[in-house]
Order: sequence, then C-alpha cells, then structure tokens
Amino acid sequence: MAEGGEKKLTQNQLEDLQEAKSKLLKEFLEGEPPDFSGEKLINLWNQIYDEEMQKVVVKCVNGPSDDDSNPVMPYEKLQAVVKDGGNWKWPRMWQRFDEIERRGEAFREGEALNFKQPNKNPNIVAQRVLVVGGGPIGLRMSIELAMGGHLVTQIEKRREIRNEDGSLKALGFTNRINRPHMWPFVRNDLGKLNGKDLLSRAAAYPVFTEPETSSIGIDELQLLLLKNALMLGVDFRLGVGYENSTIDIDAETCKPTWNCELKYDAVAAEKFGKQEGINKEDFDCLVACDGPRSTVREKQQKYFGNVEKRKFMDCVGIVANVQKVPRKRLKELGFEHGQEPGDMNRTKMVFKDFFGKIQEEADADIENLIYYKASMHNYTILVPKRADLVKHGLSGRVYTFHQGREGGGKQDEEKEKLKAYCRRVLQAAGIPVDDTMSNGGFVGVPNDCMAFDFAECWNTKKSLHFNLPPPNYDVAEDGEWEGRKLVPFIALAGDALLEPFWPMGLGLKRGWQAIMDTCYAIDNLYNPTLYMEKLGKTEDDMTYDDHYEAHMEQCASNFEMCNRLQVSEELALGEYADKSIIMTQLKKRLKDPEKPPLLVEIDPWTRYAPLAATVAAKQRNMPKEERDTWIHPIVQKAVAVKEYYDEISTGSGGGKTGDIEYRGKELISINGKVVGGFGQAGKNNAAGKPKKGIGGAGAKSARGKKGTDQATGAAQQGTAQDMGSMAAAMMGAGVLKKQKGEEVTFEGTG
Repeated sequence: MAEGGEKKLTQNQLEDLQEAKSKLLKEFLEGEPPDFSGEKLINLWNQIYDEEMQKVVVKCVNGPSDDDSNPVMPYEKLQAVVKDGGNWKWPRMWQRFDEIERRGEAFREGEALNFKQPNKNPNIVAQRVLVVGGGPIGLRMSIELAMGGHLVTQIEKRREIRNEDGSLKALGFTNRINRPHMWPFVRNDLGKLNGKDLLSRAAAYPVFTEPETSSIGIDELQLLLLKNALMLGVDFRLGVGYENSTIDIDAETCKPTWNCELKYDAVAAEKFGKQEGINKEDFDCLVACDGPRSTVREKQQKYFGNVEKRKFMDCVGIVANVQKVPRKRLKELGFEHGQEPGDMNRTKMVFKDFFGKIQEEADADIENLIYYKASMHNYTILVPKRADLVKHGLSGRVYTFHQGREGGGKQDEEKEKLKAYCRRVLQAAGIPVDDTMSNGGFVGVPNDCMAFDFAECWNTKKSLHFNLPPPNYDVAEDGEWEGRKLVPFIALAGDALLEPFWPMGLGLKRGWQAIMDTCYAIDNLYNPTLYMEKLGKTEDDMTYDDHYEAHMEQCASNFEMCNRLQVSEELALGEYADKSIIMTQLKKRLKDPEKPPLLVEIDPWTRYAPLAATVAAKQRNMPKEERDTWIHPIVQKAVAVKEYYDEISTGSGGGKTGDIEYRGKELISINGKVVGGFGQAGKNNAAGKPKKGIGGAGAKSARGKKGTDQATGAAQQGTAQDMGSMAAAMMGAGVLKKQKGEEVTFEGTG
C-alpha cells in the first residue's frame, strides 16, 4: 500500500496487462471476413474493454478523465495502457482516431487533436439516441452521433447460428458478401476511419486502388465500421431487437421521449443486466436504419406517410458470388498468364459487341453486367429481362438471400437452374467459373445465387418528424400543454428511407448523405443561433419559433436534395479542384502542398450543390479587404496539420509518410490503482462539476446530472435559473412559449 493509503500499480502488473491487452487488440484489429463475424468481433472486444479497462483514468488538458463529467473515448484509454503494442502501425492508427473531428460536447478545448480549430457546433445539446440496425448506414450513423457528444445505443437482433457442419442455420448481421459501389467521398471517409490499416491489403485494394470500379464487401464494410464504433464509444448491443415504442411526456416540462420496447435474447440479457424478453427503455431520439422491411417504419408509419413505389423496367437482378479459381486452373481454362480479367461495369447500350457475344454463346438477353474482384471471391450482378429467364425455364420470380438458406424441393430445383443460367452467361462474358469446384464454382449457400426485383424502387414522403415544446417550457408557469400531440425526434435512413435503383449502385451514395442529414437535424434541435444570419435576426429578436420553422424548412430541403442526389461537384469527384479557392490559398502558404482529403461533413452547405453555390457566391462577393485576409477553414486546418506532423515526425519521410511520435493521453490509474507519479485519480478533477448543455434556451444535455436522473435514466430539465446567457437573451426578447390554442411543432421532411 502506497503512502496515504493509495493503491499503486506496479510496473510488473502494468507490463502483464499491456501484453495481454495488446495480444487481444491485435487479433481484434486484424479480424476480417470470412474468418471473423460481427459477433466474434464483439466477443473479442468484450475481453479487451472489460470492467478493468473501462475504469482507466487518463490525463486530459483539463484534468483527469471522468466518465460522467470529463469523458474520453475507449480508444484513448486503451492507447494509454498498450501504447504501440510493439506494432509500428499503431501510432498512426491512434493518430487517425485523434483526427476524427469532434463537435459539441465531444470537443475538448485546448486538445492538440483539434489542430487549433474551434468547435464547429458548440451549441449541440447531447441526446440519448437509439439507432436500430447494425448495417453499414446504422454503424456510420452511430459513429457520427458519438463524435457530436450524443449518448448512442445501437441495437441489432440478428445472431449467426451455424449447423455442426459449419453451414448457416440462422443469418447473422454480417453474413452478406455483396459488394456495393464505392463512391469517392465514401472512400475518403473510410480512409479517415483507418480503412487502409484496419482492412487487409487484399480487402483494401478494391476500395482504395481501383478508382473506376471501387467496391467493398458489405461484411468487410460492417466490420471496419464496427471496429470504429466500439473504439469511439458506441454502446452496441447484439441480440436486442426493436419491438415497438410509445411516447412519454414529462409532467413538468412536457418534453416527449420514446419509451421503447426492446427484446433481449438470453445472451444479451445476461451481458447487459436485463431480463430476457421485453425491456422498456427511454430515449430522446429514435433513428431507424433497419433496412427495407423496417420494423420502426412499420410501427411508426403515421409519422412518415405512405410508401411510394416506382417501377422502371421489368428486370430481375441476379447476384452471383463465385469462388476464386487458382492460377494453374485459370491457365487450363484459357486465361492468359493465369490472371483474372479486370473489373467490369457494363451496360448493353454502350458495350453492344460484348453483350452480343453473350447473346450468341449463352442465348441470354442481358441489360447490365457488373463484375468486381474481392479478396476471397468474385462478385457479379446480371440484369436480364424477366422474359429471358422465363424462356430458359425459370419462373422469373425473386429468389432472395433469406429464402436461399431454406432450400428443399422446387426451391432447390429452381436455384440450380438459376446457377446454370448464370454460369453460361459469366463464361460467355470471360469471367472465370470452374464448375468442377464445390457448389459448381459458386460460394456456399446462401450467398451463392440470389435474385432481386432491381427495377422496383420506393421511398417515404418524409425522413423525420418531431414536435417539441420550447425547451424552457414549464407547466407550473405556462399551464397545461394545449397544442398538437408532442412527438420526440424520429428518423429513417438507409434502405428504411429510400431503396435505391440497384444497377446504379446508389445505396451508399444516398445513405451517407442521409447519415449527415440526420446528424444535422439532431445536432441542431436546440441551437438557437443557427439560422440568425439567414433570417436577418439578432439575439435580441430571434424567437424559438423562428428557429424551428427555419429548421423544418432546411431539413425538408436536405431530404429533397438527398433524394435527387444533388451533391456538389467536388464532393462527387472526391477531391478539390486544382484551381479551387482551397488549393489557391494552400499554394500561397505551403510549398508543393498535398491536396487535403475531401471529407463529407454534416454541414449541408458543404455537401449539396445548390447550397455550395450560395457559399461560393458569398466568397466571390466579399469586399477586397476582407477577401485578402480571409482564410478558408480547410486551409487553416491543413496548414496546422502540416505543422503538427512536422513536429511529431521522427523519420526522414516527413510527418505524413515517415514514422511519428504519437502523443496520446497519459495514464493515471487503472481500476483505482495509480501509476507512479500521480495522486489518487479523479479526486481533484479540474472540470469540477458535470457538464451543462450549451445554449439551447434551457435545453439540458443528456450527459451528467442535468441530462438524466442517475437512478432511472429519465430525462430531466433544468429551471430558468439554470439557463445560459443565450437562453437569457432569448427570454428577454420574449421567446415564444405555448399560448392558449397554439403550439410549437415540427414535421420534418428532411
């Protein structure tokens, strides 16, 4: 026992812990399909980030970390313990995690990782958000919400169950191996999330090296995002499904929250201390990313309107995943030098001779053909006319992934015909398929062959809805609420919102925009300064209703631009133009500057073409004196990043290419045991009190005592005396509260 009764952590104990955790973390970081599933990755994470690691305290610029009043992310605790883990790549990985931009309450003033940049949105008030669904859109949504300081719980009910022979009995949430098209800004985003290091070389090549046909396996994408989500503090709960939800209204403030019925399986119930079966939990926001058959949308459809369906053509899309053929066998099959052909994305209108050859050799009328090489298999999409399938003795009906595992009788017979049809087409197209291999050259069921109605698309009329009272509403002062029915925030994203036209590969392109649009809406629920300039108002005359009406209009506009894919030209290309204002300013400040990566941001004025045009016009119309001194924020950050990397560089290659000296947070204690040189951790936190929400006219953060009741988790509201200066200014201007027969309402269509 150390002096003063403090428990000390010996060097021996620390080294043993470092060795054990580094070994587990290495396995976690390298985990990749098909050897790893999402469930296996989560089980490994539970061993890494156990109760002992959760109780790590590190030194921050404003004092020791504290999960309630001064929180840090899991990766920061892990890094403080394992350091580089004996792996030369880890310092860069930790640095990239640092560079993922924080905002709101996740932003800590004075951190080197801010690169001298201000908090982009200090008026975010942290919300308790439930994200339903563990697909790519749900995972990326959770990450972005966590980076804004929100408390994110993500649920996914599908566990993988296998038979004794290893075949799938029940589908897990990471069993899909289809390969969506990778758009440049999505590729840049994955690079930001350590994609080049957390994907193997074979998996990363089609993503980062094939510019024209860039693609990624859904399972690979999910595991990459899941690693990031866990390291960045998302509470991911596997084995938990959404059943339904009702609305609770706070008796004092009239703030509505979602009371969600969540169904825990036996494993999840034990892990999270719940009862097996239905448990009820409260959330401020509900975000559905649970796919085209969305349970959330079905149960809460009245907030989104009827689903609209459109059919473009009478086509069935066939997805066929074929096994890799060894090089020796490729030579025997006539492929020169034993090499596979390059990726293809072809349409009949452009490649008439190619599809004419398929028509002649396979007697198949194909409209589109896509062929992407993956690390463990090759992925193909064929789009024939339904009549052509019928001509070849096929029913032309949809044969889905979920039906594919059921098998038996006519279904097996139909599938064998479908596989034979695909094999003839692929061989005529010059794509290697070896019918002497297992399953006739296709991968194992159910991923071998599936059919979809590619031409039918649908979408909802609205993407989100909420109707909230003013955040400073007080029943004792203002009387009972007499407006329309109060509704907490609810939103749809991904295939739950818009099902894309499959042959065009628009799923990720639209999905990433919907992620940012949803985060924009949640971030700014209680941000009274957001639209002041747009409305030509000041703090003295800006009202609460002004904010909500402007927010409603902007969110509706965002949804429309997302639906129409009106992304800015630079974002679509994934890089800044050589003569852009950013590159022009950079060239004046740096010698031979590298182009900074063009990253997708929450701010819709950086993403959508009509909004970006207004920003560009404003920049062009600046007075000369202002224009001569104004520096674009991207340029400011790029210069600061260059300076920082030059400072931490330890090799001759320079900061961006050579080795770096990573400067992480210093370890103070582990589970109450103090590392030498520190006093008892957490006792003298420089932060002092729990955080309060910033701005928002009395809205209180979900973090700390002001946000939730620590015993029940129920949402709480502060009194008027607790409000910040912005709230006081708005109240002094006569912020609109509910009047008799009136309400503050929001029905977002964005």
